[in-house]
Amino acid sequence: MAQEQKDNPSAFKHSVGPALLERMGREIAAVHPAFDRRAFEGIAGDLARLELKPRIARVRDELARLLPASYGDALAVLLAAARGGKLRGFDIWPFTDFVQTFGLDDRQRSLDALTVLTRLFTAEFAVRPFLRLYPEETLAHLLRCTASDNEHDRRWASEGSRPRLPWGERLQRLVADPTPTLPILRALVFDASLYVRKSVANHLNDIAKDHPGYVVETLLAWRREAKTADEKARLEWITRHALRTLIKAGHAQALAAIGVDAGAAIRVHGIRFEEAVHAMGDTLVFAIDLESLSAQRQRIVLDYAIHYRKANGTLSPKVFKWKTFELPPRGRVQLEKRHALREVTTRVHHPGAHALSVQVNGRTLETLRWTLAP
Repeated sequence: MAQEQKDNPSAFKHSVGPALLERMGREIAAVHPAFDRRAFEGIAGDLARLELKPRIARVRDELARLLPASYGDALAVLLAAARGGKLRGFDIWPFTDFVQTFGLDDRQRSLDALTVLTRLFTAEFAVRPFLRLYPEETLAHLLRCTASDNEHDRRWASEGSRPRLPWGERLQRLVADPTPTLPILRALVFDASLYVRKSVANHLNDIAKDHPGYVVETLLAWRREAKTADEKARLEWITRHALRTLIKAGHAQALAAIGVDAGAAIRVHGIRFEEAVHAMGDTLVFAIDLESLSAQRQRIVLDYAIHYRKANGTLSPKVFKWKTFELPPRGRVQLEKRHALREVTTRVHHPGAHALSVQVNGRTLETLRWTLAP
């Protein structure tokens, strides 16, 4: 099964293959006629044996071999090819990888190039070595990008400086002390683009994993600064998404920041399963009956956790969002949820005992066992 998945012809790694080499070689030769397209396209056989990131590195290294020896001259060729408009999206990844690999000694030229390339793909990964080596200068460059008319530049400023960017190099200095990126986030928190605001929220969610109080306090300070209805609405959206990990964990300050009482007066009348034994491809169907014990209206954040079985037989919970709603005084509500059991690349499913628990305002109220069939 593993071999079949590795050789799946529709796997994303195959996007870095003969067609990309032909397309990229054509665009580079159009601006640099001395480029040896035949040699470049000849590495297709090498790519066939590699996974995605090694394929990017192999293309990058072949570009370095065939382009002018001077980094500045080679970079000018790549930028001219990119500006031709025929290469976009993941086509550009070998170009940004070229910059982060060979351009670290030419900081400003490289940062300017990444500013061009991030509009065509994303330079969020490529900027991270510069943040590690030249933190103050690179952060200053990204801060200037927050004033750009181009939303890709503004989003790059936040996304590229995230301390824990998925797939990206972890920025340990910013993990330990997130304050240097605060000017960037402050400049973007009321941005008109949802694309940009999503990055701000994800950046804050990264920070919250190490400095929860700092993130809550920052959001509350921004709330006091919000003047217009649009600013208040944008900050409200960012707050919910930035605090999502803390809310799932029942962090009292985070819950209070969205108007939720961590100690909600609730009675659970039981979780109900349609079936207790399931196989991959099935859908878990479960329901819950909640009753308010309060004479006041309560805001409820309802989550659920699937406790997945690990290879050693222990259970590891993964929390999922269910619903946020207002429960009237002494009110009662019945809710149903469906959760598909499907294969994902980030998890190996092991047959045997599993569990399902329900969380109300971050507090686990009830847990039931279920079994994943072999």
